[in-house]
Amino acid sequence: MEDVQMKRIVDDHEGRIQTLEAQRIEQEKINNEIRNQLTMTENTVLKESGKQQELSQRLLDHVLQNDLSSRVSDRKRKAYTQQQIWKMVGLLLGSGGLIFLLIEKIFLS
Repeated sequence: MEDVQMKRIVDDHEGRIQTLEAQRIEQEKINNEIRNQLTMTENTVLKESGKQQELSQRLLDHVLQNDLSSRVSDRKRKAYTQQQIWKMVGLLLGSGGLIFLLIEKIFLS
């Protein structure tokens, strides 16, 4: 009787061990699938992050270029305005001297 009971216990242990091994193999498959999905997700995130950095850099370059263009345009506009002011001052001073000479000639002669 003890032999039969011992054989049944050993068979039961063998069955439980086989069940556990099957579950372990299934769990390893699931873990590998999860690893593969995580790797794919990581690759996608890295790829999209690279694209985002490239777009951010292009935007920054565009903004800085526009800022530079704006500053250059402002400098040119200020230089032109200053040039026009000096021309007017020169004309006023030159014409004022000419008018003075004419008045002096007419009234003092």
